[in-house]
Amino acid sequence: MRALAAVPLLLMLLGSPAAADPMRVERTDPGHMRAPSRPFIPKETIPPRTRFVRSQAVYNLPKGLDGLTRYDAALSHLCQRGAFGQEMDGFYWARTPDKRYGVAFSGGANLSDPQNKRKTGQVYFFDGQDSRCDVYVGDQAKLKPHYVGP
Repeated sequence: MRALAAVPLLLMLLGSPAAADPMRVERTDPGHMRAPSRPFIPKETIPPRTRFVRSQAVYNLPKGLDGLTRYDAALSHLCQRGAFGQEMDGFYWARTPDKRYGVAFSGGANLSDPQNKRKTGQVYFFDGQDSRCDVYVGDQAKLKPHYVGP
């Protein structure tokens, strides 16, 4: 009896369209996916802004750094690692007979010092800005007679 009751159920499942063939997907007209027709509007082109940065000599040292500055090994090591240096290499510079040194001030002018190693009243002279960086520290009061400024 149970077998007879299961036969119509089995015939209904086998005879349904879902079991017989998979559902067909109707393809639509691809034209409906296009953007609405608009007149062509060219993109506004903004010319790149040119930033002019003029480097300036701030110290003229005819006898070099001798007697005015001292070599600082700890700051030189930080400079070589990139943890102490100039914001812009050579933005401020000192003129000597044999070399040109980058300059940064303890007040923060052109100085990148994330570890806050600077001391007030100091001027930092940089020979290079890479893995061979040397930092010389001078007292701002001693260097004042050699300041040429902008």
